[in-house]
Amino acid sequence: MKTRLSFIAVALALILAGIWAYFHDENLRKNSAQVNLGDSNEVVRQLLGEPSSEGPCGSLTPVPTGCTSEFVYRYWYSIFQPQYLVVWLDKSGNVLGEQHVRSPF
Repeated sequence: MKTRLSFIAVALALILAGIWAYFHDENLRKNSAQVNLGDSNEVVRQLLGEPSSEGPCGSLTPVPTGCTSEFVYRYWYSIFQPQYLVVWLDKSGNVLGEQHVRSPF
């Protein structure tokens, strides 16, 4: 009986994780089109949520001129070919641009 309950719990957790990932990615796709050049990092966080990682420019892509930091958002539903949205910010925290990146493998 414990084995059956454990299996059901794990299966339910995997299903819920898949549903969460799907809706997270749809929200990211929908709201990334609303990010405009010059938007503040607060606006980006309101539209896209907290980034998967943030730090200095150039972690995934070539760096645009004037970039001092970047937000990287991971698409969680793309397991076998990881995808990311990279948003570049200037020294005052305004958007310089964004790029959708896919892993080459």
